[in-house]
Amino acid sequence: MSSMLRSSALIVLTILTFGPFVAGQFTLRVGVDLVNVLFSVTDRNGRFVPGLGPEEFRVREEGHDQEIAYFAHENELPLTLALLIDTSPSVGPVFAEEQRTAIQFLETTLEPEDLALVIGFDRSVTLFQDFTENTGMLGRAIRSLEVGSGTSIFDAIMLASRDRLSDEAGRKAIILISDGEDTTSSVSRTEALVAAHQSDAVIYSISNVLPRRNGPRTGDIRTLERLSEETGGTVYELDNNARFEEIFSRISEELRSQYSLAYFSTNPEHDGEYRKIEIIPADRNYRVRARQGYYAPIESSDEQPVETDPER
Repeated sequence: MSSMLRSSALIVLTILTFGPFVAGQFTLRVGVDLVNVLFSVTDRNGRFVPGLGPEEFRVREEGHDQEIAYFAHENELPLTLALLIDTSPSVGPVFAEEQRTAIQFLETTLEPEDLALVIGFDRSVTLFQDFTENTGMLGRAIRSLEVGSGTSIFDAIMLASRDRLSDEAGRKAIILISDGEDTTSSVSRTEALVAAHQSDAVIYSISNVLPRRNGPRTGDIRTLERLSEETGGTVYELDNNARFEEIFSRISEELRSQYSLAYFSTNPEHDGEYRKIEIIPADRNYRVRARQGYYAPIESSDEQPVETDPER
């Protein structure tokens, strides 16, 4: 199914609902007033918890309870992936392994209705393969990547989020492979995060910096942590026990264990402000990982969101 056809269509799903809804089909519309949240649930041992229903969660926005309108498990929503690969000189020692395992990840993760794209970035940002379900084409794009100069992480996230993922429906995730040190982007980290929030994408970051025997790691792990934590994703680091293959396996497991919910905010203002959200499980032994908030819609398409700091 092409990206254009899928993103323009309404997604009809079978889900569990409650309250004024009944079990059966619902139509998920992509609209500015609907707040979509992807999240995963783990137990005290870090194992993903499947099979939960909407009655087992409470949603709050800026401290106010919200009513869950839609709820689905991961296998009820198609997955759209954006694979962003840093090709700056710092990736040299791990580049071949990075390419091989990224291809393997796509081949084992994508289902028939899923789509993925490949973006390579150094000083410039290039879309090497647009959305496709063809893993052969995605693999050829990854193998064609070459090491360049500079690192434009935020520009790559902006391209993936604003220009490609924003019009897609279903579950959306960005797999970012980089050392985290942006040197040449034309947009800021805040602008990139705003775009990711507006596209409803979760960012999974992989630091491709190898551990050093003496001294701290190079790169900027804090940037990767900020990008992932605020959007509900996870950041991974290479070490002697976790190579690319293991990390990709963990991400694939989480993508297969996700939940999706949506609600209509009780705050009617279209002011572009950042709003904090919280998903609270009924079972206190469970831990929910989800994005920390979202940017409210704005009245005019010519306006830009207010770039407030979510960590305020």
